[in-house]
Amino acid sequence: MRATPDLGRRTALLWLAAATALGAGFRFYGLAWGAPYFHFHMDEHLVFTDAYLLARDTHAAAMSGKFFMYSPGPPYLLNLVVRAYEAFAHPLNLTVPRDEITYMVLGRAISATIGTATIPLVYVVARHVSGRLAGVFAAFLLACAVIHLRDSHFFALDISAAFCTVLTWCFLTRTVERGSAGATAASGIGLGLGLLSKYSAAFLAPLIGIAELLSPKGPRHIRPLRPWIRVAVRTTAAVALGVAVFLLFDPLVIKYYDKFRSDIKDWVIDPLSGTSKPEWIAQFADVNGVTYWFTNLLWWGLGPALEIWALAGVVWLLVRRDRLALLAAAFPIAYWLSAGRTATVAPFIRYIVPLAPSLAVTAAVLSADLLRRPRWRRPAMLATTIVIGATMLWAVAYMNVFRSPDSRLSASKWLIEHVPRDSRILIEPSQNTPPMGSYLTAVNFHDQYVMFYPQTERHDYYWLYPLDTYRSLYNRGVDDNFRRNYIQSRLALVDWIVMDETYLEQYKHLPESEHGVVKQYYRDLFAGRLGFQLVQSFKVYPSLAGLTINDDRAEWTFRLFDHPGVYIFHRQ
Repeated sequence: MRATPDLGRRTALLWLAAATALGAGFRFYGLAWGAPYFHFHMDEHLVFTDAYLLARDTHAAAMSGKFFMYSPGPPYLLNLVVRAYEAFAHPLNLTVPRDEITYMVLGRAISATIGTATIPLVYVVARHVSGRLAGVFAAFLLACAVIHLRDSHFFALDISAAFCTVLTWCFLTRTVERGSAGATAASGIGLGLGLLSKYSAAFLAPLIGIAELLSPKGPRHIRPLRPWIRVAVRTTAAVALGVAVFLLFDPLVIKYYDKFRSDIKDWVIDPLSGTSKPEWIAQFADVNGVTYWFTNLLWWGLGPALEIWALAGVVWLLVRRDRLALLAAAFPIAYWLSAGRTATVAPFIRYIVPLAPSLAVTAAVLSADLLRRPRWRRPAMLATTIVIGATMLWAVAYMNVFRSPDSRLSASKWLIEHVPRDSRILIEPSQNTPPMGSYLTAVNFHDQYVMFYPQTERHDYYWLYPLDTYRSLYNRGVDDNFRRNYIQSRLALVDWIVMDETYLEQYKHLPESEHGVVKQYYRDLFAGRLGFQLVQSFKVYPSLAGLTINDDRAEWTFRLFDHPGVYIFHRQ
């Protein structure tokens, strides 16, 4: 394939620089959205909290709730960046809004930097598979991949994990090309760094074995056994090296092994396998977790054009059947088989972040390969133009989310201007609760703003009364009469209702037979049958040139973290 004419090295590097600059612009724009209100993104809030605790008391960090649910790589990296900042500026005080904003932006800048750095890596991979033209296509596709640029705005784990997996992929291509022990060892280190970012990077382990099988020194027949033994030994050694790297940088796993095992079981294995059914996976109660990846996650996370072309690229690579093509096809397949098994019950859209680079590569290779075939050149040129153009437009449209005022802060401003002090307000406690009272004017990183059970009221500028939609309503052991009486008793206390889409979206997917009372409550509320009228709503959508893209059908967390809807009702 690469013997055919290709882009010159200088031209390709100029295009790569342009793609990287474009990707950086998408990722660094609007990093301060929602700052300094840490609670808007529940996972980001927990990762920031872990970083803060790790910097001060590792025992307290390890024993805190859900600590081992997340890998520690990003928190360690943030602490290094914060130390460097404080060495040249001043110590950060996380009770001062200005310093809280700085802390948030430093963390998010790490994600934006790592996300941008992934763009040249996919160029390298695609160039090895199909030349520089494929590398340039892959760079532009990843630069504009909405799910990747969106999550690069969050200080969470997925972007770091995606970077480490693509870095490991670069080493695996060298294994396939040369079969060198150095490349295998480097892939083992990449596996360890991936695990430090997110445990789901474990899917790299079988890929190391596949690369060894495809290497020049790999077995070509059943006999002799020596090549097979060589593959087994080198794969085992590389995986062992990866585990050693992980434990070297995260010794707390060994020191607090019982807590590690408990956190992984309670917060990862049980919910994602369906053993437990917490409220935060309720939205998936009525979806097919396997097909949902293709009909929703990839559809919205990448856009229909890129999804279709990239999946066609996977098939194309399998048909090509050369060693690098098979490795490139194996990468997204191995990840999907791994994540698909553990996340069929709860297929959150962030789980496709590691797929974005690999599918950018498969789509790019398909385009480059077909463009080199005279018979297919014109249709390939048209398809490639549509795919890259549509992906870019989708990215530009999504940036409206970060250009527009945050819906939760817009709701907070409206409340101050229209709702008198000491008014009685019913809220549904969630991470999207609009800031009110002292948390709005003097936010404190260390305070728990969200009014979770067992809190029943709070007087802070307003009188706030939570409607506990989790323990009191979602609890399957509670009968319907209790639910009705509880809802009526809470409504009787207030004149205003402030709610976001969180529980509305979750209950929409739950069965009527078990949760009919709450589902009817929402229907009656929005229909005005409970004595309350919807007086204001706040919602931001992706938008381009006056055209609004309604993404309400996307997986809920696609909107949850940065553009949820907020509704305000008033008693009539």
